[in-house]
Amino acid sequence: MTTVAIHQPEYFPWLGLLDKARRADVFVILDDVQFDRSSLQHRAKVAGANGALWLTIPYVHEFPQRIDQMRFADPRWATKHWKSLQAAYGRAPGWKLAAPVLEAFFAASHEKVADATVGSVRLLLEAFEVRPAKILRSSELGVTGEKAELVYAICKELGATTYLSGRSGATYLDRAHMETLGLGLEVQSFTVPSYPRPRALSEEDARGLSALDAWLLVGAEAPRLLQGEAAS
Repeated sequence: MTTVAIHQPEYFPWLGLLDKARRADVFVILDDVQFDRSSLQHRAKVAGANGALWLTIPYVHEFPQRIDQMRFADPRWATKHWKSLQAAYGRAPGWKLAAPVLEAFFAASHEKVADATVGSVRLLLEAFEVRPAKILRSSELGVTGEKAELVYAICKELGATTYLSGRSGATYLDRAHMETLGLGLEVQSFTVPSYPRPRALSEEDARGLSALDAWLLVGAEAPRLLQGEAAS
């Protein structure tokens, strides 16, 4: 029995992405599809002193371009993001634990935007002790197709018996057809757990908040958030 989950890379993603990876045996980061400028593929929402704060990676605008083809427009993004996090969370309970890891991430050389984004996903997976048996980039698989057919092809390539989908992604999947392929469908149900924070956020500011926020505010207890054990 092998459960596969697929998700486009998000820059320092929200807790729901980490939960999806936690429930999978193989987590595929879908990095070779069309880039969507309205997505979180190059930006992350964190909580600043005055509400939501966006960390956005500047990229060279080209169309069309795949996620893994995007180039940086300004190499100073890493320094700016590091300083923004220091200002927003420098006094947070988890800062001392997280700072060396984050500093190393921002000091590293990333060839393309996707390398930084995927690196941020891996960083948070490790911070929350989410360790699927395999984490792959779809660009490594050489599988082609669009939407549902791409999902089926990736699952076939990986020998999946179950596909774990998000709620929106499940709307274009054909459960009956998947059964003919020997592939079961499980739809993720996830609610962001509560955790202590120094100041309240509006519902809008809290929506889609990066898991960085939880890690920096909760510290070493962060992994328990995804297991339903942390105190609110």
